Amino acid sequence: MPYYNNDDLFRNFSRYINEKADQKINQLKEEIEQEKKRSVERVDKEIHKKIFRGLDIELSELNSDFTANMNMVKTEYSKEIMERRSQLLSSIIHEVHEKLAGFNKTKEYESLMKKQILSIGSDFCSEKVEFRIMKNDKTLKKIIEDNYEGTYTIKEISEIEIGGFSVLCFKLGVMTDQTIDTRLEQKKQWLYEHSKLAASH
Repeated sequence: MPYYNNDDLFRNFSRYINEKADQKINQLKEEIEQEKKRSVERVDKEIHKKIFRGLDIELSELNSDFTANMNMVKTEYSKEIMERRSQLLSSIIHEVHEKLAGFNKTKEYESLMKKQILSIGSDFCSEKVEFRIMKNDKTLKKIIEDNYEGTYTIKEISEIEIGGFSVLCFKLGVMTDQTIDTRLEQKKQWLYEHSKLAASH
């Protein structure tokens, strides 16, 4: 599917990420609910055993014991769901990274980057700028050389792993980040905040 701009690109990956997340989240929630049910049943059985072993135990003590055990179950449940949540979301982001590998060698990438370069006008910076790009991104380097009209230098940095670029204007102290890496990181943060995996009690 062709990508005409950053929004189109991330709309498609957002759809994929959300569908994948919903599938795994539903599966995970079912597993956790079953485990939670088993844990509650186990605590309930333990309490009943204590009742029959010692009829002289005060009701208040039983209630206190039951509450303590339930709090322990909830704590374990919350800890597990947070760990599983982190693992799940990390695996989804890893899958997207793998799907984007080699994207910088496609026609879609070339078209997207050319449009982004042409959108940077003199209103951003009339002085010399520094483009920061992924190492060995020959496609983007050529696009900059062919389409950017101002004075510039190009610096390859290891922090960019997927593609895109950032532009710095040292004279004005401003920059614009057009890297796919940053957009994916923003999407990752959104997923962590809207993952539907907050622990329920």
